[in-house]
Amino acid sequence: MSNLNVSSSIPSHARGAVRAFIKGQAGFEAWIAAKGIESRNALNSHLIEYALENGLADQVEAIMSAPSLPAAMETACEEFDKPAAPAAPAAPMVDAPAADPIVVSAILAPVEAFLSPLVRAELEKALAPVIHAANKPATVVEKIVEKTITVTQNLAPLPVGAMPYAVQQGKVTIGSLFGFRGNDAGKMISTWESHGAAPFIDPFYVIDKSTMAMLATAIERGSNVWLGGPSGTGKSTMPEQFAAYTGRPCVTFSFDAQTEIADLLGGQAVMADGSTGWVDGALIQAVKRPGTVIILDELTASNPGVQFVFHGLASDSRSYVLPTGEKVTCAPGVVFVAADNTFGFGDETGQYAGTHVANAALVNRFKRVLAIDYLSKAEESKALHNHTLAPKPACDALAEFVARARKMPEMEGIVLSLRQMIGFVQCVQDGFAAKPAFQATFLNRLPRAERAALETLFTLQWSNEFTQAMTGSAGEPAAPSENNSPAAQAFDDEISASFTR
Repeated sequence: MSNLNVSSSIPSHARGAVRAFIKGQAGFEAWIAAKGIESRNALNSHLIEYALENGLADQVEAIMSAPSLPAAMETACEEFDKPAAPAAPAAPMVDAPAADPIVVSAILAPVEAFLSPLVRAELEKALAPVIHAANKPATVVEKIVEKTITVTQNLAPLPVGAMPYAVQQGKVTIGSLFGFRGNDAGKMISTWESHGAAPFIDPFYVIDKSTMAMLATAIERGSNVWLGGPSGTGKSTMPEQFAAYTGRPCVTFSFDAQTEIADLLGGQAVMADGSTGWVDGALIQAVKRPGTVIILDELTASNPGVQFVFHGLASDSRSYVLPTGEKVTCAPGVVFVAADNTFGFGDETGQYAGTHVANAALVNRFKRVLAIDYLSKAEESKALHNHTLAPKPACDALAEFVARARKMPEMEGIVLSLRQMIGFVQCVQDGFAAKPAFQATFLNRLPRAERAALETLFTLQWSNEFTQAMTGSAGEPAAPSENNSPAAQAFDDEISASFTR
């Protein structure tokens, strides 16, 4: 029985073969068109979904589990990686004796039974330059090895058993990668192979097209980005999912008043042989890995000394001198993304205790400053449905209610986030009535006056509406005494009346 499902990941080496196999099926073009998606913009999840619906799961799994290269190709690649022996001073350089040539039939043998003539012809065309390069004499291959050394020569040596460095693979359009159309869809960004160091793609993540395009193109340029906005708007999730989709390594550092410089940089430690030596901290390890997206979560919550570490690393020099005297320079592709409740000049709302005003020179290290706000009502409803599978009318009703509540003068500066919405729906799904669920997920975290305002709006206008959307019935109306909670009594009667006008 097949273990394939829509969340399955297609290995990098098999993506081209799976895509060619599925797109070679006679009914695929009509199937993908019915979804309103162009064939060239089909995601891997669409390919797997088509395979599951059309009984092709076993064939796709066979392609995914097949080796990326047959033994002959692997042997040839191992030979390429060996350093060429130096030629004798007086002897001219000659080509090495030719080994048995690599042919396309040997490469396609593991999946030959699953290939239509059209798909096989396309694969032959794609493999032609690879086979041509593999069959060249050793003297030509030596140049390829030299190029690889040039790319990695400034990288720190990897510890024994460490994951290989990430490498840039190629470029794709933003629209094809994230599955959207529009003015920004044609912009090109790089994809990476990070050997398992990239985050997992969240299939339920709702992408804000314009903001993601702004973030992605900045990172493509190697520019640092500052994301500012209320808690719960997805500031840290956005760069994490960018890294997931592009295959980049991603590391998140969460800051508070207790964060110390040594936590980031490292320090002296006892080595395995009993000697004492310097051990890099998590930040230094991260900046030495190419392509890494480094998320600085609530950077302004740390003290100025900690923030000063990033004056050098996030500057154009992208370097920092350790206490040992070693100058650490960020590896190619490393970029910093600050995800902060403020924009560096302090908390103006009074909601985020412990934040500091950042040095203006530090904020200037981030060439793009993006304001991250809540999703639109339609997007929040979609995200809520994706995460909870609650009925769409209930998700629409909750998104509409929260959007209305955010506009209340009494709720200015108060966070009403998607996380709270998800928590509320899940509480109802656990069998609790809407009112106690709302109290546990929304009301209990609010100050007295704001709580009274939101509770009144919920009780008078909305609780039964949500119950009906969730269950398909109106439910029991709230008893009059339930409207006389301490919070409701604290709320001014005139303001309470305004909600029903």
